Amino acid sequence: MTGKNVLVSKSFRDGGIYLFLRGDYKKPIWMCRIKAPGQTGFIYRSTRTTDEHQAYRFADDLYHQQLVKAYSGETEKGTKVAVGINAYIDRFEPEIGQLSIRYRILLLKRVLPHVGKLTFEGLTTASISKLTDDLRKGTKKGIMSPNTTKRVHNDLRHFFRWCVEEGYLKDLPKFPRINGEKSRRPHFNETEWRKITRQLREFVKVTNGKTLRERTMLVNYVLILANTGIRVGEARTLKWRDVREVAGPNDNRDIILTVNGKTGIREVVARTADVKIYFRRILELRSEEQGGKAPDPDSLVFCHKDGSAIGSFKKSFQTLLEKCGVQKDSFGRSRTIYSLRHTYATFRLHEGVNHFALARNMGTSVQMLEEYYGHTSNITMSQELTKGRGKASDKTDKPTKTKSPPDNGLGWLRTDHRSADRKTVLTQAPTDIAGQEPSYLDLL
Repeated sequence: MTGKNVLVSKSFRDGGIYLFLRGDYKKPIWMCRIKAPGQTGFIYRSTRTTDEHQAYRFADDLYHQQLVKAYSGETEKGTKVAVGINAYIDRFEPEIGQLSIRYRILLLKRVLPHVGKLTFEGLTTASISKLTDDLRKGTKKGIMSPNTTKRVHNDLRHFFRWCVEEGYLKDLPKFPRINGEKSRRPHFNETEWRKITRQLREFVKVTNGKTLRERTMLVNYVLILANTGIRVGEARTLKWRDVREVAGPNDNRDIILTVNGKTGIREVVARTADVKIYFRRILELRSEEQGGKAPDPDSLVFCHKDGSAIGSFKKSFQTLLEKCGVQKDSFGRSRTIYSLRHTYATFRLHEGVNHFALARNMGTSVQMLEEYYGHTSNITMSQELTKGRGKASDKTDKPTKTKSPPDNGLGWLRTDHRSADRKTVLTQAPTDIAGQEPSYLDLL
């Protein structure tokens, strides 16, 4: 066996024992491949040691165990899928901090009880279909949407490709066809978004201090997610040092967020520089809670009063949707916080943003955008991610001077092209120059 991850390999007992040193571990681990006379297929195991002599002793013991089984007629026919799953988990568990790897490991742990004695040689389209059915029955409601089924299959394909590279599997098995149309993701249309933005001003008109804080945080959370398209998990781990302002095209200012999500680390360009206003409101709230001291750059943006992460805005967000009467879309599908991301994608495509530029900004693929968010024309990429700026964002007024606590590198948040007080922005209805109702672009 040769491969890009094999550093050293050695063969014993006429090829019955094959030892190879894995180089993709922090500490190279010896793996073994066993095939006793009369046995069909190979047995793969991790020796769980970096010592060659201990690895050989482990492999030799395993070889004799298989030899006894072969003489007694109990020969194992090929490697069990469970062995590959355990090897994959052992290999990638040190990298579980990456969300995509964490999700795959969680899926494989769910799969493990269902594979039983299934071997890689026995993998067929029918067995994968049965495995999918077993996973579906194991859900709370006993159903899985076509989108969820597709994600499960994609993660299983990734696992099987790894098994091919490692020699567990000869060829990638064929997956069953997924029934059901690709549905457009639940989002808010222009009218519904207008209802939400109007309700945001009323939402913070409460007297209870704790409720006011929660709703103030939610209001700015909603506006930031709707203007950046970042995922819920990415927002949960967002820190102040991850937010910065840079010079954009045409003398504009762009707000950049560095996020770490299921597709890795990426930089997100906010739709408009007005996003700075929403961050500033949170900054002022946190500074007030800390006795006038600016939050530490390594502290979380969306956090409780004690600085700990806010696990979920689900309850307060549903309360907001109920007040707006937009809990479900026209097809009866429930809206969630993820609908803000889908709304961002839909509105940006309506504004003519190129698929490739938008996909990179959202940490997804062009194929996903084309399947779930429609089509749009190609436009020059250099100005894609700053389209649709409101007039207020393009002004170059002098920054308003205010008394501020030490900024810890966050002073840029206290200046803006517009002077906007937190309470005024939330309670006054925005209007354009002609006094007409704003469009959804202005409301964003």
